[in-house]
Amino acid sequence: MWTFLIKDLLLFWRDRKEVAIIILLPLALVVILSLVMPGMFGEGSEEEYDLDLALVKEDDQERSLELFEDHLRQTSDLSNNEIEELLIGVRAHLPVEGLIEYLNSPELAEWVSVEAMEKETAQAEVEQGNLDGALIIPEDYSFQLLADMYLNEPTEQALSFQADDQTMEVEILSNVIQSYLDHMNLHHAISSAGGEVEVPSEALPQGQVENVEGQQSFSMDQYFTISMGALFVLFLAATVATRTGIEKRENTFKRIVLTNSPPLYYLFGKTMGTFILAWCQMMLILIGSHLILGVFSDHDITVWVGLILMATMYALAIAAISAVMTSVMLRLKNSETGDGIFMMVIMVFGVIGGNFVPIYLLPNWLQQIGEMTPNGLVLATLIEWIQYEDFSILVMPTVILMIIVIVSLFIGVKLYPKRGDVS
Repeated sequence: MWTFLIKDLLLFWRDRKEVAIIILLPLALVVILSLVMPGMFGEGSEEEYDLDLALVKEDDQERSLELFEDHLRQTSDLSNNEIEELLIGVRAHLPVEGLIEYLNSPELAEWVSVEAMEKETAQAEVEQGNLDGALIIPEDYSFQLLADMYLNEPTEQALSFQADDQTMEVEILSNVIQSYLDHMNLHHAISSAGGEVEVPSEALPQGQVENVEGQQSFSMDQYFTISMGALFVLFLAATVATRTGIEKRENTFKRIVLTNSPPLYYLFGKTMGTFILAWCQMMLILIGSHLILGVFSDHDITVWVGLILMATMYALAIAAISAVMTSVMLRLKNSETGDGIFMMVIMVFGVIGGNFVPIYLLPNWLQQIGEMTPNGLVLATLIEWIQYEDFSILVMPTVILMIIVIVSLFIGVKLYPKRGDVS
């Protein structure tokens, strides 16, 4: 096995043109893409959103106020004067009216468009993807909310926010609505305690995007470094399979069989060679991009621990996949057919995995499929790792890559031809 490993490494090293391509081309692409596609991740400028929200108002506030007044006079121990003063305060600060005014405020109007609709129309528009979400204010909501706030009676109605997919836009809209409700609850709590509520305008919820605490920025240089590294390592698996086809065509494999070497030594030699080359290539791209562009200059040594771990697991997965490709190539009568199939598979993996097209430009369902590929999984994981540097992020991807390694090796061994089975 070691003989076959050394053979493959020496053959690779003697092909100086391929060595230069593997080392220089990914780095050149990272530098070029970083220069010609600035601002892809909003560097130097604030990210703009254009969100569409449907507002379904089934609540009749005048009716709710009448119900609340009747209920208040029947159940409260307050005097008539106290009730009148309370009703004056309630009418001055109607919660639903305040929410509607907030959603239509100039601060939010720049990036949130609110349109009043009927419930059925709003739900249909959300399902069709024409709206990001719909806020439904149910019937008698104001009455029950006021009863809860002033009489401590449990409410049976609640605001309903409906969305088709859990996207970033949906989360932003949900947070905007929740921020106002939290502010309203705080306002009421202070008032109930007898305090004076004087909230400065800058303390009110504003329409803007803020960085999450503990989250670091992620640049386009880092994206291209990881995506190009994952892509070229993926191509390496096909390169190994192509070399296998050449050795079969030149009867090199048959001469190896005649030496009475254990059959699987050839396969495992190829697999180990692929792992070493894949790991070295991934690390050269990461380190080279850092030295040229300072890709990870804002991070400490911790980020490199995660990068090296994922690079190692990814190299193992690609090596195991190359074992499958090697076995398939040995069974095919036409090596060119195998080259075409493998290249097609890699191109599909590259597209849906975010190596050819930035992953955030893909539909959500395609992003989820892309994360099932080794390259897509590594790209998505390292994007999150660079931002948070939380080791729990690496656990599940590491397990998934290990499963890919085990399953691929099993398939590769099962497909590996026995003596006399080579086409």
